[in-house]
Amino acid sequence: MTEANSNNINGFSTSDFIVFLASLLLCVAIGGFYAYKDRKKKVDNYYFGGKKISPIPLGISMSVTFISAVTVLGYPTESYVYGIISLWYAFTLVIPNIIACLYYIPLIHRLQVTTIYEYLELRFDVKLRKLQSAIEIFNQTTYMGLTVYLPALALNAVTPLALTWTIILTSGICTFYTAFGGMKAVVWVDTIQAGIMLAGVLAVLIRTTMIVGGFNNVWVALEESGRDNFWDFNPDPTLRSTGWTILVGVSVTQSILCCCNQSICQRYLSCRTERDAKLAAVISLVPKIVISSLCTISGCVAYTYFKGCDPIKAKNVSKPDQLMPYLVLQVFRDMPGMTGFFVAAIFSGTLSTVSSGINALSSLLLEDFIVPVKPQLSQTAQIVISKATALILGTLVTAVAYLASALGGNLVSVVLIFRGLFGGPVLATFTLGMFFPWTNAKGAFIGQIVGTAIAAWMSFGSMIHGKSPESLRKMPTSIENCTNLARENTTVHSIQDYTIAWDTTSAPEKVYNPLYAMSFMYYTSLAIFSTVVVGLIVSLLTGANKPKHMDPKLFVPFVDNKHLPDKIRTFFRFGVPEIKMIKDQSLSAKEIRIEDTPLMS
Repeated sequence: MTEANSNNINGFSTSDFIVFLASLLLCVAIGGFYAYKDRKKKVDNYYFGGKKISPIPLGISMSVTFISAVTVLGYPTESYVYGIISLWYAFTLVIPNIIACLYYIPLIHRLQVTTIYEYLELRFDVKLRKLQSAIEIFNQTTYMGLTVYLPALALNAVTPLALTWTIILTSGICTFYTAFGGMKAVVWVDTIQAGIMLAGVLAVLIRTTMIVGGFNNVWVALEESGRDNFWDFNPDPTLRSTGWTILVGVSVTQSILCCCNQSICQRYLSCRTERDAKLAAVISLVPKIVISSLCTISGCVAYTYFKGCDPIKAKNVSKPDQLMPYLVLQVFRDMPGMTGFFVAAIFSGTLSTVSSGINALSSLLLEDFIVPVKPQLSQTAQIVISKATALILGTLVTAVAYLASALGGNLVSVVLIFRGLFGGPVLATFTLGMFFPWTNAKGAFIGQIVGTAIAAWMSFGSMIHGKSPESLRKMPTSIENCTNLARENTTVHSIQDYTIAWDTTSAPEKVYNPLYAMSFMYYTSLAIFSTVVVGLIVSLLTGANKPKHMDPKLFVPFVDNKHLPDKIRTFFRFGVPEIKMIKDQSLSAKEIRIEDTPLMS
C-alpha cells in the first residue's frame, strides 16, 4: 500500500464509516418500504407515483437530479481555479425553468404522453421517436456510468475505499431502490439526499471559514488573487468563463434537461395538475441555487485555506477535482464522523442522478420499444419487465464505470462530448415541432443530423487543436508558504476535465486555430441554431406542412395570452387553428391519435 493511501486510512475513521454506511442503508430501507407497499399497484404508479405526488418533494427531487457529485466536487474546483465568476452557474436553471413553465409543461400535461419522445411520433413519425429515445438511452447510460466513476475516483484518492468497491456499492444500492421502489422511492430518497448534501456542504463551508478567520479574510484573498471577478461580463465569445458564457451558454444547455429530458418530464407528469407541475419546477430552483452557491463559495474559502500552499502544485493531489475531499480530511481531522458525512453528501449527489436516470430509461425501454411490439402485455408483466430493465441498466452503468476506470481520461472526455453534442439537436427538434408548423419529418431528421455533425466537428476539433491559455484565464496559485512539499506525485488516479471540459492547454509557442476559439459553453447553442435553420430549409424544399392542417394540440405559439389583441395572437399561431374548447383539454396521446386527422400534409 502506498504512503498516500496509508495516510488516507488514518484520516477516514470508524466513525466516518458508520456515518457513511448509515446514509446508504437509509436509501435501501426506503426502496424496500415502497417495494412492499406498492407491490400490487399498476405500472402508472411505478413510473409516475400514481400522478399524486406532492409538488414539494417532487420539486426537491427534480433539483437534486441536476445536482450530481460533479456539483459537489466540481463547482468548488471551478471557483478555486477560475474565481467567483463561477457563482453564476447556480442561476443557470432560472431561464430554462421559465421556458418549461410557459411552453413544455402545458404541452406535456395536455397530451399526457408516457415518454417525452412520444410527442415526436405524434408530430413527425415513429422513426424519429425511436431514434431520439435510443440516443437518450445510450447518452444517459454512459453519463450515469461517469457519474458513478468520477466521484469514486476522487474519493479513492483520499479515502481507503477501493475504486472497485466504490463503484459496486454506488451502483448496487442505487439500482436496488430504483428497481424495486419505483418513482416514489426515487423522489423520497432524493428529498433526504438533498438534506444530506446541503448539510455536508454547509458543514465544510462553516468549518473552513472559521479556520481562515471569517469571510472578510476570504474576500481579501479573492481580491488579492483576482478571483473577485463576479461582474466580469466580457462579451468575447472565446473566453472560457464570463458572465455571458455561463448565463447564456450553460442556460441553453440546462434547457435540454428542463424541457426534453425523460427524468424531469416524468416528474412533471407525476403531479396531479399542470399547476402543481409548474409549482414543482419553481420549487426545484431553491435547492439548486442554494446548494450550487454554497459549493461555489466553498471553493473560494478553500483557496483562502490553501493560499500560499496550493495542494495541486505541492503534489498533495494530482488533479483539481480531488481538492474538496482533500480539504475535508484537513479541516475535520479532529472531528470524527464529519469526513464520512461529507463523503455521504458526495454519494448522495451520485445516487440522486443515477436513480432518476435508471427509472427514466426503464420507462423509455418499456414504452418506446417493448409495448409497441407487445401491446397486449398485462400490468403485472409490464411491472416485472420494468424492474428487470432497471436491473439491466444498473449493470450497464456499472460496466461503463469500470470501462472508464480501465481506459482513463480519453474515454471520459469523449463520452462527455457525446452527451453535449447530442443534447442540442434533440432540443432543436422539439423546438421545430412545437413552434414551427411548417417543419416536416424530413426537415427535423436532416436538421438533427447536420446539427449533431457541426457540434461534433467543433467539439473534437477544439480537443485536437487546443485552446490558448489566455482564453482559459486560470487564476494564479503558489507554494511559497508550503513547509513539507511532497517529493513525488502521490499514487492517485487522475480525473481528466469533467468539470473543466475541453481545457486542453498546449505549449505556449503553439499556433491555435481561430476556428475553434469559441468557448465550449456555446457549442450547444450553435448546434440548436444549426438544427433549426437546416430543418426549416429542408422542410421548405421537400414540401412544408400546411399550418391550417396541423393539429393545434401539438403546437405551442411563441406568444399566446388571452389579454392580447386577436391580431397578435393569430399572427403567432402562424396559421394553426386554435384548440377547440372542450371540457377536458388533457387528452392522452392515444385519444389524439384516434380523434385527429393525419399531421403531415
